[in-house]
Amino acid sequence: CVVLAVLAMAYWVWPFVGAAQLARAAQGGDAQQVISRVDLPALRRSLARQIALAYLQATGRAQKMGAFGRSVAGAAATTVADPYVAELLTPENITALLGQGKIAHVTIGGRSVAIDRHLAGFTGLLDSNALTLVTGSYFDGIASFVLPAKGGAGRDEDYRVHLRLDGLTWRLSGIDLPPAMVEEMARSIMSEDKPATP
Repeated sequence: CVVLAVLAMAYWVWPFVGAAQLARAAQGGDAQQVISRVDLPALRRSLARQIALAYLQATGRAQKMGAFGRSVAGAAATTVADPYVAELLTPENITALLGQGKIAHVTIGGRSVAIDRHLAGFTGLLDSNALTLVTGSYFDGIASFVLPAKGGAGRDEDYRVHLRLDGLTWRLSGIDLPPAMVEEMARSIMSEDKPATP
């Protein structure tokens, strides 16, 4: 029983170690090390899905559809968003997002796009309230772990980080962005509208 308890505790701590390693790489601006700890296809799918759904909500199209219509439209919009997200998620941009909480001006689909909102620093994630971090974290699968991240301006700025175990490495597989940030990204990337003012 003692051995099993120790193994269970070690397995619980393991993703925190992986998150700390990713945070250190991002803080140091080491894009190569950051990308080695990112499941890039999974991260792209995660953000493309969020951006697509946010775009449907922001344009009012989601309200005009039933659940089935939203599902079909969401899948189609995700397909449209994916190539833009692929352009957005360069190693340098991912490192900047995790390390500085901000992506600089980028060119996507031949257009200059600015994402003005900030993401609370991932690099300070493990320095935040330890009790909140531990009690708010959970496994959503045997090889999938979720950590909460506190925003700097209240609940509306909170987000969640998804890690997936790949071999012996916990990799970033998704970020549940704050609603305001994902809406601005949706408007900036998938339309000709100017980014919303923070």
